[in-house]
Amino acid sequence: MQKTSEIYKKLYHYTTWEGLQGILETQTLWATNYKFLNDYSEIVLFREKLISFIYPFVLEGYKKLIKQKPKIKQKIHDEGGLNQVVQHDAEVLINAQYRALGNEIYILSFCGEPENPNIAANGLLSQWRGYGTGGGAALVIDTEKLEEILAIEAMSFEYSAVLIADLIYSDDEQKLKEELSDELAILADIAKQFFNHENIKQEKIIDSSKGYNSFVSCISRYKHYGFREENEVRVVALPTVIDNEIIKLANEDGVTLKPEKERKFRQKNVQHIPYIELFHSTDVKLPIEKIIVGPHNEKEARAIELRDILSKTNIEIVCSEIPYVG
Repeated sequence: MQKTSEIYKKLYHYTTWEGLQGILETQTLWATNYKFLNDYSEIVLFREKLISFIYPFVLEGYKKLIKQKPKIKQKIHDEGGLNQVVQHDAEVLINAQYRALGNEIYILSFCGEPENPNIAANGLLSQWRGYGTGGGAALVIDTEKLEEILAIEAMSFEYSAVLIADLIYSDDEQKLKEELSDELAILADIAKQFFNHENIKQEKIIDSSKGYNSFVSCISRYKHYGFREENEVRVVALPTVIDNEIIKLANEDGVTLKPEKERKFRQKNVQHIPYIELFHSTDVKLPIEKIIVGPHNEKEARAIELRDILSKTNIEIVCSEIPYVG
């Protein structure tokens, strides 16, 4: 897969004015649990796609089984027919992979650098609307340096997976085929093994963990086309819950566990939203190149304040010229 920094040299992270102050003070960015994002189809949207994709491989396994054991045809008929049985088993396999993944999936979102120079200079109106209550700001971040500090983050804590990638929107079948073909081939191979009669007969254990990263990549990069304007690039992080079973397995393998990532909570209305802080280290500085102060009646005063606070840095401070008043 192409590195994100080869696609976008810069990434934009929009935040509220209060959020900006927290980011500058702590040098951290927050990744939010996927269940609390503004897209209810997040992560699960690709489920039906996966079921349809592995269906032919499950079907092939059953057809071979029927040839080897013709008597099983009646049992399949009694259970609703071949198509019904295949559909059911494809769903069972994909649902099992979702359950194995759990809910510990955290997402940090950016917008890819826009091609339109006016949007690049002033930000995206839809994002200012989203973060415009009381004014907001956009951090312009060096993508390659972000990849570097993300690698440090992944090595510093126990994660089962960490990735950064642009998204594939649901109306772009061509990009899906081009960029997820290798991942889907791995998942297809696992499906073939699961529904191989010889493997079942020999009670062969199928190691589905080999498809873990492929599964994570597929379900986390796929998003509804309605969000296309955001041109999203995201960090997806799956911190490991270090329980007694994990400790036992680590001891058996002689592995020294890294620290567990602390889950934190912020309140929004009546919800307690789980999140994790990324890049929280005295050795790491966020690679912020520029801050665009969002539309606000005091944006110039805010820019002056930021220039004073950041006077010892090389961060450029500009104001958005979009005449949005909120």
